[in-house]
Amino acid sequence: MIAILAIAALGGACSPGDGGDLAHPTTGVTAIVNADVYTVDHEGSWAEAFAYDSDGVIIAVGSEVDVLSAAGGGALVIDAGGNMVLPGFQDVHVHVPEAGINQRLCFMPSRRNLEDYEAGAARCAGRQRNADWVRAVGPSLFELRDTDELPIDLLDRAIPDRPAMILDDLGHAVWTNTLGLEAAGIGPDDPDPRGGILHRDADSGRLTGLLLEDAQQLVRNAAALEDDANYKGLLMALGDLARNGVTAVSDAGGYWAQNHPAAWERAATEGTLTVRAVNSLYVYPDLDLDEQLAEFERRFSDDPDRLLRFNTAKIYVDGILDLGTAALIDPYDTPIDEDHPSGFHYFTPDLLQAYVSGLHAIGYRISFHVIGDAAVRAALDSIEGIDDDPATVAERRHRTTHNFLVHPDDIGRFADLGVIADFQQSPDAIDPRYLDFLTDFIGDRALDLIPTGSLIVAGATVTLSSDWDASPLSPLGTIERSIMRDVNPVLDVGTAITLMTIDAAFALGHDDLTGSIEVGKQADFVILADNLFEIDAADIDRTDVLLTVVAGSEVYRSVGFRN
Repeated sequence: MIAILAIAALGGACSPGDGGDLAHPTTGVTAIVNADVYTVDHEGSWAEAFAYDSDGVIIAVGSEVDVLSAAGGGALVIDAGGNMVLPGFQDVHVHVPEAGINQRLCFMPSRRNLEDYEAGAARCAGRQRNADWVRAVGPSLFELRDTDELPIDLLDRAIPDRPAMILDDLGHAVWTNTLGLEAAGIGPDDPDPRGGILHRDADSGRLTGLLLEDAQQLVRNAAALEDDANYKGLLMALGDLARNGVTAVSDAGGYWAQNHPAAWERAATEGTLTVRAVNSLYVYPDLDLDEQLAEFERRFSDDPDRLLRFNTAKIYVDGILDLGTAALIDPYDTPIDEDHPSGFHYFTPDLLQAYVSGLHAIGYRISFHVIGDAAVRAALDSIEGIDDDPATVAERRHRTTHNFLVHPDDIGRFADLGVIADFQQSPDAIDPRYLDFLTDFIGDRALDLIPTGSLIVAGATVTLSSDWDASPLSPLGTIERSIMRDVNPVLDVGTAITLMTIDAAFALGHDDLTGSIEVGKQADFVILADNLFEIDAADIDRTDVLLTVVAGSEVYRSVGFRN
């Protein structure tokens, strides 16, 4: 007997597992038929169908007749309705718990004057009367620096009774009040912590309540949420990932001092983890080197049979262009921060090398946050400086992410060293108006921003990711923008899909397990309402995700997927 489930391409959504009278296979085998299956194998093959067993392992790919024969009687047959099937999208740089947590924070819109910010802070405080901290998100740091009144005085007036933690709209700063500084153990005469900046008024030298780069972690750690709130934020974000067809991620936050990894472990233990997670742990630049390396050794996990692993170290090398903290080889044409004319480094070269070498020796692959060309060069230098066989270093698949500026002399080094270049194509970052804005600070260097195409041509392994929730999550939006860019585009849809499936799986070290629809691999796949090769590029982001499956288990299904 063959059970048949017809799938209609309709809109809407339902919770994972909300399947009504979904049939189950009597043999443990499921076959997907009547589909345009783009397998993303080495030949770029297409198939009509594929089947997988009760362990989620693909046992057949090919024609519908052959697949049904291999599936045998009693298989559950899912009719894909002629829709496109792809390997699940893999996002190698995404902030998962934070994305969920931030959705629950009080929102304060940016581009407001100080009076609006004061009223917004007071409003957020009123909504959190029973909370120990007032927590909010949204303001623009540009509107809070160099103001007539210090931001800390405004916030003390708006929130006089509790510490406050207000995250900026770029993710690289926190605005706090006097009680927040005290709770974080920051005194008025404290020096800048390694990797961070305690912003001060140029005239009086007073702290302004703005904490840039890693200095913000002092307040974030002090204001860390309870474990249950972190878990609820993670579950909310996991639902978003499933709805967008994302089947594997590398969480790029990894703030173990805020106990974020515990939320992931709870999800794995309680069976609520709906994505493969090859996660990062954050390297705090102000902590003791030996003590932190010992902590990383204790936390290292790399069991390929688990959905959850912590085998990646996240190292910030520099800041961002918007704050003038991205590290540049040549100084800013017009520095945003006069104290840092060429930007800002989180680590000295020797300390960066010590961390990279030590983490590599433990077994970690390293994900470097790099924005400026000096930061890219520092990351590449530190990988080249690892005292190990170059082939072994390359096999670890260390990667740099963001890569807004890459010096021409360093483009070829990615392929030579086996370093993976990960890029985002966020709407703001590739907007010509943003490039024009940056020319005021970095001149013509802004015209070659995010050189995705150049690295691909140079033979580097390249991936595309979202950096959600700093940028939109949708992999389909990322694909659309990557091929429609005026400068440094990805040349075609097929390449963009590859960068977000099998190449991303390679970067995460599990391309032998997932990333393509091939016999022996796990059934991680999505069904889309449109064939991305057949529609206008400008319509790709409007394509609906109909079904998301991880390891053979449905984690999302739109309401149109019914018997």
